[in-house]
Amino acid sequence: MTDLSIDVNRDKCQGYGKCAHWAPETFTLDGEGRVVLADAPASADDMIVRAAKSCPYRVITVSSAEKGQIFPPVRKSAA
Repeated sequence: MTDLSIDVNRDKCQGYGKCAHWAPETFTLDGEGRVVLADAPASADDMIVRAAKSCPYRVITVSSAEKGQIFPPVRKSAA
């Protein structure tokens, strides 16, 4: 089990499946070819972040209580 918070935007998912390749205990693809987050993500934290980074559409957001949003990086607003 991970301490990361993981959110997926299924509407943006294009079904590349790279997330399921890197973290198959956490991500799978459904019958429509869209990402599904496991009820109890079991992949190592570094593999979950790698899976998120592998998505060309940035469908996966990974955060932690300690570090805040890990991926994708939060863009600084222009002041």
